[in-house]
Amino acid sequence: MGLLSRGHRAEHDRLARQHAQERALAGAQVARGAGEPGEGWAVATPHRLVLAFGEDVVVRRWCDVDHGALDAQSAQLTITWVDGAPETVITLTDDKPQAFARTFRERVQSSVVHAETIKLPHGGAVRVVVRRDETDGLFSEVLGDGYVRLDDPATAALVTAAETRVREAVGLPL
Repeated sequence: MGLLSRGHRAEHDRLARQHAQERALAGAQVARGAGEPGEGWAVATPHRLVLAFGEDVVVRRWCDVDHGALDAQSAQLTITWVDGAPETVITLTDDKPQAFARTFRERVQSSVVHAETIKLPHGGAVRVVVRRDETDGLFSEVLGDGYVRLDDPATAALVTAAETRVREAVGLPL
Protein backbone atom coordinates (compact mmCIF):
# COMPACT_ATOMS: atom_id res chain seq x y z
CA MET A 1 0.00 0.00 0.00
CA GLY A 2 1.30 3.48 -0.92
CA LEU A 3 0.66 6.81 0.72
CA LEU A 4 -3.08 6.59 0.15
CA SER A 5 -5.23 4.12 2.03
CA ARG A 6 -7.17 1.83 -0.28
CA GLY A 7 -10.51 2.78 1.25
CA HIS A 8 -10.22 6.45 0.32
CA ARG A 9 -7.93 6.25 -2.72
CA ALA A 10 -10.76 6.59 -5.24
CA GLU A 11 -12.13 9.73 -3.57
CA HIS A 12 -8.68 11.32 -3.29
CA ASP A 13 -7.96 10.56 -6.95
CA ARG A 14 -11.36 11.90 -8.04
CA LEU A 15 -10.93 15.17 -6.15
CA ALA A 16 -7.36 15.61 -7.41
CA ARG A 17 -8.36 15.04 -11.05
CA GLN A 18 -11.55 17.07 -10.88
CA HIS A 19 -10.20 20.13 -9.06
CA ALA A 20 -6.45 20.17 -9.75
CA GLN A 21 -6.12 18.09 -12.94
CA GLU A 22 -3.38 16.15 -11.17
CA ARG A 23 -2.92 12.86 -9.36
CA ALA A 24 -3.31 12.55 -5.61
CA LEU A 25 -0.14 12.07 -3.57
CA ALA A 26 -1.87 11.83 -0.20
CA GLY A 27 -5.18 12.66 1.34
CA ALA A 28 -7.04 12.67 4.60
CA GLN A 29 -10.54 12.97 5.92
CA VAL A 30 -10.85 16.31 7.68
CA ALA A 31 -13.23 18.40 9.71
CA ARG A 32 -13.36 22.16 9.53
CA GLY A 33 -11.85 24.23 12.31
CA ALA A 34 -13.56 25.13 15.56
CA GLY A 35 -17.04 26.48 15.14
CA GLU A 36 -17.31 25.60 11.46
CA PRO A 37 -19.54 22.66 10.57
CA GLY A 38 -18.60 20.17 7.92
CA GLU A 39 -16.51 17.17 7.15
CA GLY A 40 -14.56 16.72 3.98
CA TRP A 41 -11.23 15.90 2.41
CA ALA A 42 -7.77 17.38 2.15
CA VAL A 43 -5.84 16.12 -0.87
CA ALA A 44 -2.23 16.87 -1.75
CA THR A 45 -1.25 16.79 -5.43
CA PRO A 46 2.19 17.55 -6.84
CA HIS A 47 1.36 21.25 -7.32
CA ARG A 48 -1.80 21.98 -5.36
CA LEU A 49 -3.71 21.51 -2.15
CA VAL A 50 -7.39 20.63 -2.50
CA LEU A 51 -9.74 21.17 0.45
CA ALA A 52 -13.21 19.84 -0.33
CA PHE A 53 -16.25 20.17 1.91
CA GLY A 54 -19.12 19.11 -0.32
CA GLU A 55 -19.63 21.86 -2.90
CA ASP A 56 -17.23 24.18 -1.05
CA VAL A 57 -13.84 23.46 -2.64
CA VAL A 58 -10.63 25.44 -2.21
CA VAL A 59 -7.70 24.74 -4.52
CA ARG A 60 -4.44 26.55 -3.80
CA ARG A 61 -0.92 26.20 -5.16
CA TRP A 62 1.75 25.05 -2.73
CA CYS A 63 3.61 28.30 -3.29
CA ASP A 64 0.53 30.07 -1.84
CA VAL A 65 1.09 28.38 1.53
CA ASP A 66 3.29 30.37 3.89
CA HIS A 67 3.37 27.55 6.40
CA GLY A 68 1.34 24.97 8.22
CA ALA A 69 1.37 24.17 11.91
CA LEU A 70 0.15 20.77 13.08
CA ASP A 71 -0.87 20.30 16.68
CA ALA A 72 -0.04 16.64 17.26
CA GLN A 73 -2.43 16.30 20.21
CA SER A 74 -5.55 17.57 18.44
CA ALA A 75 -4.47 16.74 14.85
CA GLN A 76 -5.43 20.31 13.99
CA LEU A 77 -3.59 21.77 10.99
CA THR A 78 -3.47 25.56 10.75
CA ILE A 79 -2.55 26.81 7.27
CA THR A 80 -1.22 30.33 6.83
CA TRP A 81 -1.39 31.83 3.34
CA VAL A 82 1.18 34.18 1.81
CA ASP A 83 -1.49 36.53 0.45
CA GLY A 84 -2.81 37.40 3.90
CA ALA A 85 -6.05 35.43 3.48
CA PRO A 86 -7.48 34.23 6.79
CA GLU A 87 -5.84 31.13 8.17
CA THR A 88 -7.48 27.84 7.28
CA VAL A 89 -7.90 25.44 10.19
CA ILE A 90 -8.73 21.80 9.60
CA THR A 91 -8.64 18.75 11.84
CA LEU A 92 -7.24 15.56 10.37
CA THR A 93 -9.79 12.93 11.38
CA ASP A 94 -8.23 9.86 9.73
CA ASP A 95 -6.90 7.19 12.06
CA LYS A 96 -3.46 7.64 10.52
CA PRO A 97 -3.09 11.14 9.03
CA GLN A 98 0.73 11.06 9.07
CA ALA A 99 1.09 10.47 5.32
CA PHE A 100 -0.95 13.55 4.50
CA ALA A 101 0.87 15.68 7.10
CA ARG A 102 4.28 14.56 5.79
CA THR A 103 3.27 15.21 2.17
CA PHE A 104 1.85 18.64 3.09
CA ARG A 105 5.15 19.60 4.72
CA GLU A 106 7.24 18.22 1.86
CA ARG A 107 5.20 20.03 -0.81
CA VAL A 108 5.41 23.39 0.97
CA GLN A 109 9.14 22.97 1.56
CA SER A 110 9.74 21.95 -2.06
CA SER A 111 8.22 25.24 -3.23
CA VAL A 112 10.84 27.21 -1.26
CA VAL A 113 14.09 27.57 -3.18
CA HIS A 114 15.92 30.12 -1.05
CA ALA A 115 14.99 32.35 1.89
CA GLU A 116 16.47 35.02 4.09
CA THR A 117 15.04 36.64 7.21
CA ILE A 118 16.08 40.12 8.22
CA LYS A 119 15.42 41.91 11.50
CA LEU A 120 14.39 45.51 11.07
CA PRO A 121 15.86 48.41 13.09
CA HIS A 122 12.46 49.62 14.32
CA GLY A 123 11.27 46.13 15.24
CA GLY A 124 9.68 43.40 13.23
CA ALA A 125 11.11 41.05 10.67
CA VAL A 126 10.82 40.34 6.97
CA ARG A 127 11.29 37.06 5.17
CA VAL A 128 12.33 37.28 1.54
CA VAL A 129 11.70 34.01 -0.27
CA VAL A 130 12.26 32.68 -3.78
CA ARG A 131 9.50 30.18 -4.50
CA ARG A 132 8.81 27.68 -7.24
CA ASP A 133 5.36 27.74 -8.82
CA GLU A 134 3.45 24.88 -10.45
CA THR A 135 5.31 25.33 -13.75
CA ASP A 136 8.71 25.39 -11.99
CA GLY A 137 8.94 29.14 -12.59
CA LEU A 138 10.77 31.08 -9.88
CA PHE A 139 9.54 34.27 -8.25
CA SER A 140 10.35 36.23 -5.12
CA GLU A 141 8.04 37.33 -2.38
CA VAL A 142 8.47 39.52 0.66
CA LEU A 143 6.61 38.44 3.78
CA GLY A 144 6.51 40.83 6.70
CA ASP A 145 5.00 40.71 10.11
CA GLY A 146 2.66 43.43 11.31
CA TYR A 147 5.50 45.80 12.21
CA VAL A 148 6.99 46.45 8.77
CA ARG A 149 6.87 50.06 7.60
CA LEU A 150 7.99 50.22 3.98
CA ASP A 151 7.37 53.99 4.01
CA ASP A 152 10.51 54.24 6.16
CA PRO A 153 13.46 54.70 3.74
CA ALA A 154 15.87 52.67 5.90
CA THR A 155 13.42 49.75 6.10
CA ALA A 156 12.68 49.90 2.37
CA ALA A 157 16.42 49.88 1.61
CA LEU A 158 17.01 46.82 3.83
CA VAL A 159 14.12 44.94 2.22
CA THR A 160 15.25 45.83 -1.29
CA ALA A 161 18.81 44.73 -0.50
CA ALA A 162 17.58 41.42 0.93
CA GLU A 163 15.37 40.76 -2.09
CA THR A 164 18.30 41.55 -4.40
CA ARG A 165 20.56 39.09 -2.51
CA VAL A 166 17.95 36.32 -2.55
CA ARG A 167 17.19 36.76 -6.27
CA GLU A 168 20.90 36.88 -7.14
CA ALA A 169 21.54 33.71 -5.14
CA VAL A 170 19.28 31.71 -7.48
CA GLY A 171 20.07 33.56 -10.71
CA LEU A 172 16.83 35.53 -11.01
CA PRO A 173 17.04 38.89 -12.76
CA LEU A 174 16.75 41.94 -10.55
